[in-house]
Amino acid sequence: MRLAFCFSLIVIGNLSAQEIPLGTWRTHFSYNEIRRLEAGENQVFAAASSGMFIYSLNDNSITTVTRLNGLQEENISALHFSESATLLIGHQSGNLDVLQSNEILNIDLTTDSQVSGSKSINNILSSNDGIYLFTDFGLLRMDPETYAITETVREIGLDNDGIKVYQGAILEDSLFIATDDGILATDIVNNINLADPLGWKLFGEADNLFNEPFEFIINSGDRLLAGSSGRGIYSYNGAWSMESVLTDVSFIGARANNNTVLVTTDQGVFQLDTNLNELLIEDELLTTAQDALLFQGDIYLADQKNGLVFISPSGSESVLPSGPISSAFDLSVQSNGIYGCAGGYDDNVNPLGAEGAFYIFDNGLWTNFQENGELPAFEDAVDGAYQSSGGRTIVALAGQGLLVVNDDGSGEIIDDQTPGSTLFNTTQGEKGIIVPAVHADVEGIWVLNYNSPTPLHLWSPDNTWTAYSLVSNQPFEIVGDSRQLYIPNPNGVVVFDKSSGNNRLLTDDPGQGGLASDEVGAIAVDREGLVWIGTDRGISVLTNPFSSLEGNVDAVEPIFENRPLLRDESITAIAVDGGDRKWIGTNSGIWLFDAGADRQLLNFTVENSPLSSNEVLDIAINPKSGEVFFATPAGIISYREGATEATAVHQNVKVFPNPVTADFTGTVGISGLVEDAQIRITDASGKLIWRTRAAGGTATWNAQDYNGNRAASGVYFIFSSDDDGEETFIGKIVVVN
Repeated sequence: MRLAFCFSLIVIGNLSAQEIPLGTWRTHFSYNEIRRLEAGENQVFAAASSGMFIYSLNDNSITTVTRLNGLQEENISALHFSESATLLIGHQSGNLDVLQSNEILNIDLTTDSQVSGSKSINNILSSNDGIYLFTDFGLLRMDPETYAITETVREIGLDNDGIKVYQGAILEDSLFIATDDGILATDIVNNINLADPLGWKLFGEADNLFNEPFEFIINSGDRLLAGSSGRGIYSYNGAWSMESVLTDVSFIGARANNNTVLVTTDQGVFQLDTNLNELLIEDELLTTAQDALLFQGDIYLADQKNGLVFISPSGSESVLPSGPISSAFDLSVQSNGIYGCAGGYDDNVNPLGAEGAFYIFDNGLWTNFQENGELPAFEDAVDGAYQSSGGRTIVALAGQGLLVVNDDGSGEIIDDQTPGSTLFNTTQGEKGIIVPAVHADVEGIWVLNYNSPTPLHLWSPDNTWTAYSLVSNQPFEIVGDSRQLYIPNPNGVVVFDKSSGNNRLLTDDPGQGGLASDEVGAIAVDREGLVWIGTDRGISVLTNPFSSLEGNVDAVEPIFENRPLLRDESITAIAVDGGDRKWIGTNSGIWLFDAGADRQLLNFTVENSPLSSNEVLDIAINPKSGEVFFATPAGIISYREGATEATAVHQNVKVFPNPVTADFTGTVGISGLVEDAQIRITDASGKLIWRTRAAGGTATWNAQDYNGNRAASGVYFIFSSDDDGEETFIGKIVVVN
């Protein structure tokens, strides 16, 4: 089995940092659902679907660990803290990461593996004779110094074939393992070849056991305890006997700490004393536990909803990094932050029944909104808009209408029964008011009502409602400019004139839109007023959108590298940044093109970036910082690029970092500039060393001169002006090498 090693360092940053440097990433993953726990050296390690975090009991600090700072992947399936102060991190893929002293060693166990099927690491055990990895195909013994695999054990059990091993435990000179075939044991002192099936004993009826799955086996002092779902717990101290405890549960796992045993089941977490008397652990923060451990007298639980929950004599607490409560179905930019919605609907716009939640990212922190004492119960939040004049957030619900959340935290549901509302219940059932999208502008809140006879509604600031008929009653997204709305539906895009109410369906038919395809997945209006339409066959652009309500209309397809732009890609998201550049999401990753899509600037995939998935659900851009947020099925991640919204004058110009220190290898940003400013950077003598143009309100400099050499230590002057030379700014930046 091939071993590939790769080292990386954990970057410990401020979890509430408002901005990140240009050209860098940060994750916005959910850690509400914790799957595995481990503890050691006054730290608790908690693994979620997107990575893990480390909770320090010394100062209550939290450090997240993801692919961004060293992990090979996110799907952690096992954690084990060894006596050498090393955390072993097993993955569902079968690979292993080793964390020690803020350094991560990546060990590739699967590239040249001859094993077919699942290779998931289920549990890890370390002892004097090595490290044991218990997997879906058997077990591995690893050298604790070199991390080389010394033995691969597969041909044991009933069929002498690959066998799933859940957990292992050592008692005296023997290793016992819990498997799909029951309990097996071998002498690890005298058995020099663990891979020899004859060296293993399979316990059966003669031993008071049976050859069916055992989900756990642990060492509890001077005996072993093993659990089989639906049967109960068996103990071993020279012989096996059945205990009359937890006989009707399904086991998830178990741990022993001195004389206390914690057993995680489908019915909760049970604490067992030395006499195996059971006590169900109950707490208001505990919903569904996936793991449990006892550490320094406190109980730590891996909860599916509230993250890491610890219970002490003084009470209970939920520990979570700042983040959204789940992955996002939709992202949007509002005046008070980046909105994410956790609900969803299927391809036929049927509600998924997802738990009600939405969240807002502002000033470096996420705020989650769910049902509470002031907010009513809701499901499938799929879009959000902020109405500053009313001081409230309007959330689209796929099934219930609208959720209104006031700035004071109170809220209510708006549906067809609300006085004055023109919303229509298409089924007369509990989930018959499907609102797939909302859009806020000066007229009020525009609301889509899927399958309604009047699928478009305007909720004005004076609380009056107006309903509009459209040529299609199945809209699922809404984008607007000063005069028109653009509303994708299953057969193309509806263009709606806000002043007259006239509307028209644009399709892929020549003269009737000429779109690349009438299967539209994304739409955006750029800074020049052009409408970019993403389809399942690439991009179409309406170059004269205000003339699209009458006569022949044929969109154009941007040409890139002598072919239609992204012709073979299914476009899922389009966003326009402050430099009028186009960020395009697909099922194959992310592209960034310049304003006219003549030049490709970036292309991100799982293979060349920290993205956890190539499937991009949505994109949103913070116009002030230029940070670009990507929603994927694996979570939200962001990247800060050098384009921001600009103004007509220089305003609050910032140069960052300043000074530029010797260890800085990134990109210097200059923000707050007049739109598309011309930038010149000179040394103290006035010699020009760099010239560029701002993207929107931000310019970048790589701290080099025209020859590609690092700028020498000294003071440099920044001269910025608009094209007419009337709006100017002069600043300084210091380079220290």
